[in-house]
Amino acid sequence: MAANVAMEDFTRFQLSELDQIMPRLYVRWLLCIPVSQTSPSKMATVKILESGIKDTLASLPVLQGIIVSKSSNPSRLEVQVPKERPVFDLRVQHHDGDHDDTLPTYESLKEAEFPASSLPDKILTPLEITPLPVLDIMATFIRGGLLLCIKCHHVVIDGGGMGLVIKFLAQNCFANSGQENLQPIIAPSMDRSILPQGKRSDLIIENGFHVVHHNGTAQKPTKDYVPMTSHTFKFKAEALQRLKLLCSTELGFISTQDALTALLYGSVSYARGRRFTETSTKAATLPSVMGIAVDGRGRLNPPAVNYAGNVTMYATYSSPILLPVENIPSHSCKDLESLSQRLNLPSLAFQSRTAITAVTQDYIESVISAAESLEDVSRLQPSFADFFQGTDFFITSGADFPVFEQDWWSGGKVDALRIPFKGNWDGSCVVLATQDRSKGLDIMLGLREDDMAVVRDILLAFEARIV
Repeated sequence: MAANVAMEDFTRFQLSELDQIMPRLYVRWLLCIPVSQTSPSKMATVKILESGIKDTLASLPVLQGIIVSKSSNPSRLEVQVPKERPVFDLRVQHHDGDHDDTLPTYESLKEAEFPASSLPDKILTPLEITPLPVLDIMATFIRGGLLLCIKCHHVVIDGGGMGLVIKFLAQNCFANSGQENLQPIIAPSMDRSILPQGKRSDLIIENGFHVVHHNGTAQKPTKDYVPMTSHTFKFKAEALQRLKLLCSTELGFISTQDALTALLYGSVSYARGRRFTETSTKAATLPSVMGIAVDGRGRLNPPAVNYAGNVTMYATYSSPILLPVENIPSHSCKDLESLSQRLNLPSLAFQSRTAITAVTQDYIESVISAAESLEDVSRLQPSFADFFQGTDFFITSGADFPVFEQDWWSGGKVDALRIPFKGNWDGSCVVLATQDRSKGLDIMLGLREDDMAVVRDILLAFEARIV
């Protein structure tokens, strides 16, 4: 976290067009690490973290910057990095006393498979401050473990970049713990010049983004938001295989994640449609767009596999909600083939695959070109913007992120990755990285409470389990 420094003591780090169009919020990951009798002492652990962070920032100085609006165009952002870098302020909390029941014991969290409801954002995430630091980290010691929250601003790195940075940080911590890394420590790249130049094309209006026209005098209507909740659902590999078979069509290949996307989107659209039908049985068509975050690193030529900046693209397709929506009787949930057809899962899965396949280098270049052409870059927005208590839905996946590849110190192996729990979360979900993807996937889903009650029953019918 950077301290206040006079303006002339900063160097300016220019963000890319892809950085500028990302959500202006923080990516927050919580790493759950056990503490045992063979672990370093708490004081030693803090020193290892501080040393690892220092080495990481030395290689990636942009992470010690602050995010500000550009004086020449307030719709765009830049990072100001202090030339004389202060010591990073690692925040440390101590809730590991014998009688401190602020948080559950690590053993009980692990036994319950680290439920989101027991990992509150307000306790475990660094408070937001101004000016906005690119990176903030808080280590919370609890009885039997460490909950390490790493928070990085999305305009500098995306989820894929966060995975690279965390792996690099873990390698540096491991080296500072007196252990020898068996693999070379290679810093991820923050060099924006590796991105392609923009190229105009019509792809921008076909997939992912659209340009909105701001009315300077109009105000957005206020909404009264109903209560929301989130759950983490676990799907075993066998359940996912059965789901994929139920979603398969003769139209072409689909992946397991396409099938999972279809199940989530189909279930949420059904729940919303039932809710609207309870208000009115009049025939109507509600627009609904499915948004899928796609890692663009492997779609560039050459691939940018070690690049930590933003290359997140959006794949989208439309599947309107046709009202009225008939109720699915509870006994029908036992016939998964019939339920799959009722929720239109084969079609949704194939549309997911088609949309993802359309994210190519040409598409990425068209997005860059569209962002470059706008004086006010905030006008370029995802085409699924109505997901929060609306009718759209969004999914992002970190299933392949390298969170578990590196120990942080002797015995410092990550047991689980979670996102600190926030109550106000609706219309989106995250596929979380797990220790062994071959055993299944964890999905964190946020919805209105009334919609969640319906979706939960459907997901349980497809052999999900709530933690």
